Amino acid sequence: MSQTIQEAAEAFRHAVGGATIGELNFPTSLDASRRVLKAVENPDLGLAALAKIVVAEPLLSAKVIRLANSAALNPANQTVRDVRQAVLRVGMDPIKSLAMVLIMDQLRQTQRHVGCRDLSNRLWERSVHVAALAYVLARKLTRLNADEVMFAGIVHDLGRFYLLSRVADFPVLLEDTVVLAETINDLANHASDMVLGQLNLPASVMDAVFASRHFSGAMPPASLGDILFIASALSPRRDPFDELDARVIPVANSAVTLGLDQGMVSEVIAASGDEIYSIVVALES
Repeated sequence: MSQTIQEAAEAFRHAVGGATIGELNFPTSLDASRRVLKAVENPDLGLAALAKIVVAEPLLSAKVIRLANSAALNPANQTVRDVRQAVLRVGMDPIKSLAMVLIMDQLRQTQRHVGCRDLSNRLWERSVHVAALAYVLARKLTRLNADEVMFAGIVHDLGRFYLLSRVADFPVLLEDTVVLAETINDLANHASDMVLGQLNLPASVMDAVFASRHFSGAMPPASLGDILFIASALSPRRDPFDELDARVIPVANSAVTLGLDQGMVSEVIAASGDEIYSIVVALES
């Protein structure tokens, strides 16, 4: 590793480590999605008012209709074609997830991610698959709030998305993806704490994100964090940073060590393939 890359990595750590919540700036293109997210979090907002907000955002409208017609939410195959009916079928909490998906997708596509587009795209695909898998596992294996765990799955790597956008200020790091991955992994918890805090996400979601780094060993899963851990371990989309960082023990390996009943989970996943795929499509499209 050249001295230049060492210096860039150290400067990157210093810049992110010294940042405050007030210094975190997202691209202006995210403003509309953030307004939607804030409105949806209003406990006094009714579904009729929510439908009006969703109609005003074409991308969100399309995602809500697609989710309403997914195999997971439409087992009777009764097609919904208008936003109001889609909102009634989907409900408040999943629309929060869809608004956050738009924020992350727009962040992924910003010009500040151009130099690390492959890593950004792979992280995006993994976040979506983890969220879909977590939703189905929560519904099938537990009485936990499946909508909340899907939302937590979507945002669980938002800190690393933010870090990727900051790499644009330290372009020399792009010359060595291993050093880049190690640096971002070291800063991920700090960045997640700042970014999720700035978005004023519920404490339960933030707790689930940080708890997902570990597994309690309880089967069926006992918490949102356990569900996220399992979804991360068994997701078909691998973590691009952990693959580059030799210091990281694969989550799937540690899950087996900690007592995950992989047979039980695999049966649920196999029996729910259409549901999982339909949610992935609704989130990604």
